Amino acid sequence: MDTQPGTRCTAAAVAEVRRLLADGRSSMRSAAIDVVSAWRHLDDDPATPSALLAAAVAPTPRSPVQRMDPTVALVELLWSCPERAPLEEVEAAYLLAPEPVRRALVDLLARRRGPGSIQALVHMVSDRGWSDLLPQPAPGFLSAVLGHPDAGRFVPALVALTTRPGWEAHAAWLLRRLVTEVELDPVTTAELVESLDPLVSVLVERCDVAVGGPEPSWRDRNRVRSLLRVVECIDDPSADALLARVQASADPVLNAWAVAALSDRGACVPWDRVWMAAHQPISRSALMEDLDRRGLLGQVFDDAGLVRSSVQRAEADLVTWLARPGELGCEPAEVEHVASRFVQVGGDGVPGGGELHEPGSHDAAIHLFRFRTRAPHWAFARGWMVGAAGLYRDDATVPDGTVRVAMSLFDCEDDRSVDEHFDSIASALGAH
Repeated sequence: MDTQPGTRCTAAAVAEVRRLLADGRSSMRSAAIDVVSAWRHLDDDPATPSALLAAAVAPTPRSPVQRMDPTVALVELLWSCPERAPLEEVEAAYLLAPEPVRRALVDLLARRRGPGSIQALVHMVSDRGWSDLLPQPAPGFLSAVLGHPDAGRFVPALVALTTRPGWEAHAAWLLRRLVTEVELDPVTTAELVESLDPLVSVLVERCDVAVGGPEPSWRDRNRVRSLLRVVECIDDPSADALLARVQASADPVLNAWAVAALSDRGACVPWDRVWMAAHQPISRSALMEDLDRRGLLGQVFDDAGLVRSSVQRAEADLVTWLARPGELGCEPAEVEHVASRFVQVGGDGVPGGGELHEPGSHDAAIHLFRFRTRAPHWAFARGWMVGAAGLYRDDATVPDGTVRVAMSLFDCEDDRSVDEHFDSIASALGAH
């Protein structure tokens, strides 16, 4: 066969590509990739979709370095005409395919709009045995199902996926899009809240128990966060009730997220719940970030009688960053504000040249802090270290278009002057 690229895919061409891939030599594999890359549409032969599925799952030598996976590309050719792929052959290919090809096959089913297409997809991602082969999600995975006229029937399967390791955030993202982009009927909406309620309650209980332990459960917190993003989009009294129960959590971070969500829905939030969220640095960071994103930071803090400042928010963000597992791994024992430097921010929110200025010609500030830990933490021997967070306006809001950062190089305070510490951190930020 002439391996010069053509734009039409035929069964004979697929057979030749399959032969090239099975050859094992890099030159033959490159020739196959060139042919597949050039295909733009399938011919009318009903054998062509079957040939593509068979070639996609055929054993072929893998290349550690390749510009694309040709077996995945073979399945993706069917995405533009998903109904032409026989359902039973798609399911058979799924059982034999490696994970990247399985992901493409699931997305192929998500694009089908014919009778039974949603049931087939639910079967593949939910039924015992089949769901064991479900690949880990990638950005945009399964989003094609949102365009299905019966997309609401996929809701129970997505709720179940929120409990699957590795799927929690992605399944919640898909549910959020279903709620906001697809007009779910009232019955489906009520069933969604009813099914999310016990999941959220169990996670909140775990977080409450962890409050009294040595460290919080960030995994459970993040799972609650993902589910709350779904709940807050649901316009139903039952969603308000669920958010109110999360607001009553003993975990101040969960409380902060619920306070922000309820405030955005126009609910009257008790002042003591706002104070609880703003009391500790990590929960204060979560609260101020969420309220600032919704444009409610000033309103909620003022109504609760709380003072807000850029130093307050910078300290909270820095402590949150330091507590991450890859950094200090815990909150520092002591934190003190050292100095501030100011950055001129243009009308588009972009720092003017990124240069630091003295007070008087500023729009936003970056704040330097010193912090230390207690024994037996590994950083105790370093004494006082420095870190910085910014950019914030005087009212603790982040200027539009700027990136809020918090970081530390864990330099000892006495190793440099204040200006040198600022320069060192600015250089590190510029490198990223």
